[in-house]
Amino acid sequence: MKRFDLKTREELEAELARIGAALPWSDDLSPLGQPLVLAGRRLANRFVVQPMEGVDACDDGGTPGELTFRRYRRYAAGGSALIWFESAAVVPEGRSGPRQLMLTDRNLAVWQRLVEETRRAAREAGCGDVTLLLQLTHSGRYSRPQGKPAPVTAQRNPFLEQAMPEMPVSEPISDEALDRLLDAFVATAKRAERAGFDGVDMKAVHGYLVAELLGARRREGRYGGSYEHRTRFLKACIEAMRQTLARNTWVASRLTVLEPSAYPYGWGVAEREGSCQADLAEPLRLIGELTARGVPLHNISMGYPRFQPHLNRPHDRALAGCPPPPEDPLRGVVRFQETVCAVRRAAQGAPVITAALSWLRHLTPQVAAGLIREGWCDLVGFGRSAFAYPDAPHDIVRQGKMIPDKCCITCSMCSQIMKDVVGQSGCVIRDSAIYAPEYRRGREAASKCFTA
Repeated sequence: MKRFDLKTREELEAELARIGAALPWSDDLSPLGQPLVLAGRRLANRFVVQPMEGVDACDDGGTPGELTFRRYRRYAAGGSALIWFESAAVVPEGRSGPRQLMLTDRNLAVWQRLVEETRRAAREAGCGDVTLLLQLTHSGRYSRPQGKPAPVTAQRNPFLEQAMPEMPVSEPISDEALDRLLDAFVATAKRAERAGFDGVDMKAVHGYLVAELLGARRREGRYGGSYEHRTRFLKACIEAMRQTLARNTWVASRLTVLEPSAYPYGWGVAEREGSCQADLAEPLRLIGELTARGVPLHNISMGYPRFQPHLNRPHDRALAGCPPPPEDPLRGVVRFQETVCAVRRAAQGAPVITAALSWLRHLTPQVAAGLIREGWCDLVGFGRSAFAYPDAPHDIVRQGKMIPDKCCITCSMCSQIMKDVVGQSGCVIRDSAIYAPEYRRGREAASKCFTA
């Protein structure tokens, strides 16, 4: 596997030629600074902060803590026009850990202050208005509300059960419980609107509950089996939110296009018994249907990051206990961009966000500008990179570059903190005074669990 050591366009193009691939490139970075008018709102540029969990709620009720406030103030001051807030669980039992955020009637005032301070930080940095979306979630089979596995599943899935032996097997959630969960999503969306957010989305990626329903061919009842049944919960939630929220409040899409469990358990896989080969016919169909239902913006991902991180976050260093990436990380970068391009063609004019560019480090701006210029995507999302380098948009627009010593190095340590379910997550390398101790705390706790 080749680790990142590229310095120039020529070196990148040589590596692309070596693997038989290509990516757009633009020395003119102006596409990244072009405004975009979208569903009644004006985005000042094409930069998006992706929803990355900081797992830093200050109590067991999911209330944003001081590190939450710090993180979003830094994002806002860094120049991104759209900040997609991390996942907030809509029910206590759907939390990925005891420090996952929740938006409740009890802590609504704190969320209102978080939104106000985020907007103020953007204005004080000269960024003007910033658009804020909140991601809503149920963690499904990853649920650990008290720190111990308490999975809620859409169906039995031998692939995932084998990949995560630490998670006990549970009976699939009932249709009646899903009906109640739909109400919880809508109620939390309404609170988000009251808190001052410009919109919401449902987390339908990475094997979480809503994503798992999309591939639930072996599930019986109203939410499994046929394509229409498997997509019913997502569509019903979106429709209920649109009917409940103000017309100018976005209900956006954060959607997986590939959950590569072997057929018939996966989503976006070829319909052959045991196949994990990608076939995006159903995901692209759903993208078009969501646009037709009024979804203004699509933010896609793929894979199961806990054990297939090469699909959505190409990296140099794997999570502890995971094998090295099975492919050159550059292949993962290219695959993701090609997939986003296909999604954009299916999106019927709705803008599409790309991601998975962090591995390119300081070469990201020119590739990102090329992607926009050549119509592969409309906006560029930073996830891990936003942890490490929240002011990258400012440096790109004002200096015409990303500074190598500020870039994410794709070391996976921020993800390791989340996986260890103990520390609060951020960049261990670029923000080490705060997050290096959090990383060590999580690793020590994991070591004790392993040796117990």
